[in-house]
Amino acid sequence: MLYTCRPVSIILLGLFVFLSSGCEPGATFVSADDVARARSAIVARDWPLAERLLRRALRTEQNADRRWEAWDMLLTAVNAEGEEPRVSLEYLEVMLEEFAENEGRAGEILRRMGRCAEMLRHFPRAADVWSSYLGLADLRPEEMVNGYRHLAQAHFNNRRFEAGEEVLNQCLGLPLSEHDKILCMYDIADQNAGRQRWQDVADISQQILDSEPDGDLRGLTAYLLADALEQLGRKKEALEQFEKARADYPNPAVIDNRIAYLRKKPK
Repeated sequence: MLYTCRPVSIILLGLFVFLSSGCEPGATFVSADDVARARSAIVARDWPLAERLLRRALRTEQNADRRWEAWDMLLTAVNAEGEEPRVSLEYLEVMLEEFAENEGRAGEILRRMGRCAEMLRHFPRAADVWSSYLGLADLRPEEMVNGYRHLAQAHFNNRRFEAGEEVLNQCLGLPLSEHDKILCMYDIADQNAGRQRWQDVADISQQILDSEPDGDLRGLTAYLLADALEQLGRKKEALEQFEKARADYPNPAVIDNRIAYLRKKPK
């Protein structure tokens, strides 16, 4: 079942009432092709003009594909000079009502809504959105993993730790590739670190490393293992793991600082 939108905000509703009245500031008579003019305005980085043209186009355009293009360009224009998650989320809610029957487009809208809710730190809302996303049919494996990871993170951020773990365990039960399952295992280890469950972190991290993950994930997991070993008082093993992690960790300076600290730390 798709995400049921909350009522459109008074501000957004007022905006569309205002536009439907034809009293748009600076507007001329309706252009033959406002969408085409908006494309040119976006190329010229004239964001206010692009927004004005696209809002007007959405008042009159009937073709579904052109309406989708207009909505997409409107979101681009709104966020052109900096992220505007609150305004974007309101537009996306209206879009979802319009495209709810098209699961491909609804999926893209829900992904954007989930990210906006996360940026706004509206974690219960984010959990609702990602739950709806996972209810869509025909998601590709990487889309399913992405949805489960975001849903689990929303639960963890909302301090619903057991719910988050259950979501990640559901992910592990899916018929996914080893790489995809490892991503969910890493999240379990990472969240256990946040809860200071260091032996669990060490055990899960070692399982991941035994599976020989690639690149950054290897470095991130080795860092988690080293951190857990340090917290468990196993300084020598922690040092070895930090040194192994350095080549693949995204920020080697962090590793260098941890190594220097451990070497100076009294026994």
